[in-house]
Amino acid sequence: MESIFHEKVISNALKVWGLELILFNSPEYQRLRIDPINERSFICNYKEHWFTVRKLGKQWFNLNSLLTGPELISDTYLALFLAQLQQEGYSIFVVKGDLPDCEADQLLQMIRVQQMHRPKLIGEELAQLKEQRVQKTGLERVLEVNDGTGVLDEDEEDFQRALALSRQEIDMEDEEADLRRAIQLSMQGTSRNRCQDIPQTSGSHPTSEELRKRREAYFEKQQQQQQQQQALPGQLTHLCEKSSTSSEAPDRDLGDSMSEEDMLQAAVTMSLETVRSNLKTEGKK
Repeated sequence: MESIFHEKVISNALKVWGLELILFNSPEYQRLRIDPINERSFICNYKEHWFTVRKLGKQWFNLNSLLTGPELISDTYLALFLAQLQQEGYSIFVVKGDLPDCEADQLLQMIRVQQMHRPKLIGEELAQLKEQRVQKTGLERVLEVNDGTGVLDEDEEDFQRALALSRQEIDMEDEEADLRRAIQLSMQGTSRNRCQDIPQTSGSHPTSEELRKRREAYFEKQQQQQQQQQALPGQLTHLCEKSSTSSEAPDRDLGDSMSEEDMLQAAVTMSLETVRSNLKTEGKK
């Protein structure tokens, strides 16, 4: 309960519900020597701030609107709590009479509340939230710096990889260039050797004597080839007759196949002799 109303205004408003206000530290009430836990409600006022301390079910609660929530007060702590409020300058009033029904009162008649953390003042809560925001902002900045460092590290790693790849490509290009040079040098050496193997003539154009010798060699070669071609059918015929007369086996197919093989062998031999004679003739030139 919070208001800027005067005590008399509050007292008149409660009379409508059949309730009465009695000053807690008045001589009349102190002579009654009533234990505070046997009361039902207290109204506390300091300057223009009002709030209620009320019993709901079987437990006492501080319903100060400056707190973030209701504060549970044990029976043993209630008297000390009221005395502390008096020392801080609060005026405390006892509410006498039957309070109106309340859902919270009915619910707490059946169960008891356990409060793990005491509620804080709203100003204190705001100050803590502000401090937490400042800490969070500082932490976010640290994380951003760390993230930036991580990005720089990743960029540096990528740069190192790119350098390594470029070096490998340069090495490969150098190896390819060396290989090309080696091939070129080997080809130059081969061409030089070929040039050295070719016999040098006395002039840029052959003489009439050299031309005559070349014509004679050419005609001799042509005559030899014609003679070999003319002699080949006779040799083959002779070989066939020889194989037919010497073969007396009952199996005629086997004799024919042997004759064909002999003829093939003779043809191969003649071709080899022709090649050899050609090579000899070229060697003489």
